[in-house]
Amino acid sequence: MSKSNTYLVITPFFPSNQSFVGSYIFDQINEISKQSNFVIELVKVVSFFSFEKNYSYKGFNVRVFKLIDFPFFILPGFFNYLNKIRFKSFLRKNNIINIKFSHSHVSYPSSYLAEDLECYKIIQHHGLDVLQLSNGRNKFIRNMQKGFLIRNTINQLNYADINIGVSDLVLQQLRNYKTYNPQKEFVLYNGVDRSKFFKKETSKNDFFTIGCIANFWKIKDQITLIKTIQKILEDGINIKLRLIGSGSTHKYCMNYVFENNLSKYIIFEEEIAHEKLNDFYNCIDLFVLPSYYEALGCVYLESWATNTSFIGIEGQGISELLPKNDRKYFLAKKQSVESLKKKILTAYNIRRSYPFNLKYDIKNTIYNFLSLDFFQKYD
Repeated sequence: MSKSNTYLVITPFFPSNQSFVGSYIFDQINEISKQSNFVIELVKVVSFFSFEKNYSYKGFNVRVFKLIDFPFFILPGFFNYLNKIRFKSFLRKNNIINIKFSHSHVSYPSSYLAEDLECYKIIQHHGLDVLQLSNGRNKFIRNMQKGFLIRNTINQLNYADINIGVSDLVLQQLRNYKTYNPQKEFVLYNGVDRSKFFKKETSKNDFFTIGCIANFWKIKDQITLIKTIQKILEDGINIKLRLIGSGSTHKYCMNYVFENNLSKYIIFEEEIAHEKLNDFYNCIDLFVLPSYYEALGCVYLESWATNTSFIGIEGQGISELLPKNDRKYFLAKKQSVESLKKKILTAYNIRRSYPFNLKYDIKNTIYNFLSLDFFQKYD
């Protein structure tokens, strides 16, 4: 592939020295850069009122484009005609030329901005709310603009050359819309950078230790995990839970732990840099994330890569990566303390080794992605 070919990445998420959000996108772009001769250009989309400026991160220059939009996700795309003109001017100003591929992360606003670019258009979907219908603070406005958002976004997706999901479950959400008629689809699982996540020798824990890393949101359901640990402790089994994350349900979970005298066994920890998570996974005996609305979950694969067993929830994206005969060990029922308790105690009593499947090493997932036919047109 010619070095003059530009691979333009448009994303609202990308890590910086101050934030770890979007680390999985960095890993993906970094591996694409290693395996191709593309000139990688990265544009981070932020609010027009953001104070964020251009910055560099681990070899990538991140250019910040400020989007004109109504606040609180009201009528997203209303100013798209103006934003597309501004975006083309932005690209020229930053000498981003010879664009052969645009890779838009999430439908809005990234794919909207790339609409008029003369290039091969890739749109990648990371969540189950693919059309972002639950975004916004006001329920009345969300319902009012639902048809507007569905119609406009589906048009963008049908126009794209390929729609990518981080699991087939993600793409299935789109297939539920009768007007969705993609030109091509591809499942690109979030591969694991094995230089970051690997098995290492650590000292043994005094108690069987469970870890959980996630935003504290209702759908992540840390409270069910906390109540499950409480039940196990009541049975006289010494067990410890380490929770990392922040969010809207964090205070509620902390209060529950305090009010039920569980602070000795359940610990809330500060968020840590992505590259330091390997130590965390290696220091626990089991990783558990009881999220019941999960497109895939990078944390499951990261834990797996360290040879630390994990437990998720039935019917989520991670189930696609597990052989059917093994799912009974790794997947619990949604919001069920009894089901989760059973899975945890099975892992407690039988320390099962489950070697990582190298198919999900990021070197291999990206190799398969770059082997798609449309990339060969520009080889």
